[in-house]
Amino acid sequence: MIVPSEPGKSPLLEVLRHDGKIKMPPQGRLPQIAIDTLARWVTAGAPWPVGKAAAQHAKAPLPSPLQHWSYQPLRQPPVPKVKNGKWARTPVDGFILSSLERKGLAPTAPVDRRKLLRRVTFDLVGLPPTPEEVEQFVNDPDPRAYEKVVDRLLASPHYGERWGRHWLDLARYADSDGQESDQDRPTAYHYRDFVIRALNEDLPYRTFVQWQLAGDEIEPENPVAISATGFLTAGTHAVLDSVPMEEEKIRERYNELDNIVSTTGTAFLGLTIGCARCHDHKYDPIPTKDYYRLLAAFNSGDRAEVPLVPQAEVTARRQAEQEWKGRLDAAKKAGDTAAIKALEAVKPPSVPTALAHRDFSAKPRESWLLDRGDFHFHKEPVELGFLSVLCRDRSPASYWSDARTKGSRSDTTYQRRAVAEWMTDTEHGAGALLARVIVNRLWQGHFGEGLVRTVNDFGKRSEPPTHPALLEWLASDLVRGGWRLKPLHRTLVLSAAYRQGTALNPRAHKVDPENRLQWHRTLRRMESESYRDSMLAVAGTLNPAMYGAGFKPPIQPDAIQARNVKTPYPKDAKDTPETRRRSVYLFHKRVTPYPLIQAFDGPDASAPCGRRNVTTVAPQALAVLNEPFIRLRALELARRLQTEAGADPSAQVQRAYRLALGRGPSASELDASIRFVQGQTTAHATRGPDAKPSILALADFAQVVFGLNEFLYID
Repeated sequence: MIVPSEPGKSPLLEVLRHDGKIKMPPQGRLPQIAIDTLARWVTAGAPWPVGKAAAQHAKAPLPSPLQHWSYQPLRQPPVPKVKNGKWARTPVDGFILSSLERKGLAPTAPVDRRKLLRRVTFDLVGLPPTPEEVEQFVNDPDPRAYEKVVDRLLASPHYGERWGRHWLDLARYADSDGQESDQDRPTAYHYRDFVIRALNEDLPYRTFVQWQLAGDEIEPENPVAISATGFLTAGTHAVLDSVPMEEEKIRERYNELDNIVSTTGTAFLGLTIGCARCHDHKYDPIPTKDYYRLLAAFNSGDRAEVPLVPQAEVTARRQAEQEWKGRLDAAKKAGDTAAIKALEAVKPPSVPTALAHRDFSAKPRESWLLDRGDFHFHKEPVELGFLSVLCRDRSPASYWSDARTKGSRSDTTYQRRAVAEWMTDTEHGAGALLARVIVNRLWQGHFGEGLVRTVNDFGKRSEPPTHPALLEWLASDLVRGGWRLKPLHRTLVLSAAYRQGTALNPRAHKVDPENRLQWHRTLRRMESESYRDSMLAVAGTLNPAMYGAGFKPPIQPDAIQARNVKTPYPKDAKDTPETRRRSVYLFHKRVTPYPLIQAFDGPDASAPCGRRNVTTVAPQALAVLNEPFIRLRALELARRLQTEAGADPSAQVQRAYRLALGRGPSASELDASIRFVQGQTTAHATRGPDAKPSILALADFAQVVFGLNEFLYID
């Protein structure tokens, strides 16, 4: 099955890669990391221990799954001492430089101020810096100039919009149900707004997590905490009210519960808990029983339109509505037309609600361990429990008892609050892993790759951290700092490691071709939402309005393929100031994705997305050329250039470069751009007196700018 030192001639690798007729395993490929490991072993000559070495190897005890690094308590490693201490700016740099020095490598020279400002502005708020911000920073003599920029950006409301989008990817957030009917969710946006507000206010991550699991049980009078439980309802949902088959409803119910359990494990703990639905986890110490004991916490409730005001106000409003309705009915019965009109004019406002989660009652619902995941076969009853591997010295019953003691409601089980308390407990529960996972996500957001590159899997099949001590230090620092994320962002972006340039060092590249040691800055393209928002910002038409219901921008009719949906996407949507808001507020309809976001690798919200694909494909270039949204923004930028730079082509081109790229054009770029505008002006003039050649030519140039690699790529 193998030819030593010849991976290309080894049938074993062919069947594992599914390259031929024989595919093993037949139901799906092994993880690529496993195939790559086998390929390296074959390339090395397929070494195998023999004789005494083989005997010793056979007797060696297998490492216990419980000893896996991610399941251990948090450590607080010291910052390493390094030779080039002057380079370091934050503790992060000590860990990075220590690893580089061990390999005989040095970091890359820092990037210039213009590029650094563009980098950190996109990273923290997802928008380009204005020309005025660029010039102010470049010419600021204050040694703390960069620190002031970072503090300004972290205080911006755009920070929550930018980093909220990252979390919404993990929460598989959308504004419709998906599946066949894809019914709209008019009140789902309250969860999205919670995420943005929480990040802008720097809500402690510990609280951020707890509210999403049990905000209604922790702070029942707080509408923000209640709306946070939209995390549990954000997955796809099938409307089966008219389906007579009870079996189908039960199947869908368990699928939704699995979605909640799986997403909770992936988003918060970086564990593939869902793999234990039908059998004990193949690699991690997660037995099926743990899966169903955790599922029990969510089985006692369901999605609902939950009031966003205190219960006393709900009662008062509903009473007022009933009284008003009685008076209206009486007026109608009497045929009293100043009375009917007068009453209709003073209709009491309805109770505001959000799509959120609530329990059915204070009594836990009966839950079962299902044999092989089949809901037809109840193997044994189960009660609330957690992942055994992440429980230390405290039982689930203890957490649950404590949750009920602290609670004030009589209509909920408090099981979810027990889960939330265990999840964030660094001493006895899953808190250490929770901290590791979120700091790794922040690192990925700023550096392109996580310290653990398998950001959604910290289990036995994960890639080991490139800098284990740094990961521990960051996680411990987060906990010590009260679980606040903004100080962690600040530590990362102020580091010398973050400020490095993108230049390629041949020797360093040979030693570390994947840049795992962070010896330079990896080139990164902006995400689809930032691309759309940046065009609006540069055009000067970005609507800064925050929060509220999502907007439905126009989509070409031929891109709306869905049929048989309960609430189809409107085919007559118009481009208005409302549709020029930031993309995080875009109405995300699952079966009708927005083409521009989809073309540039936006997630589809069917599952948690911890790391987006980054592709370079022909449809992206075609979108830049043909997408109506881009053409409209190009026309707006053209009008802005005429207003701000006058009729001089040279001034127009220079203003366009500074708005879009944060720099002026070179002599050759200026010359080529002017000749392009002049040529397009002549071409448009031949099309008749109503062609408006000057504005159309400038729009053509603006569209070229929007398609430049330098516009699409942050560095």
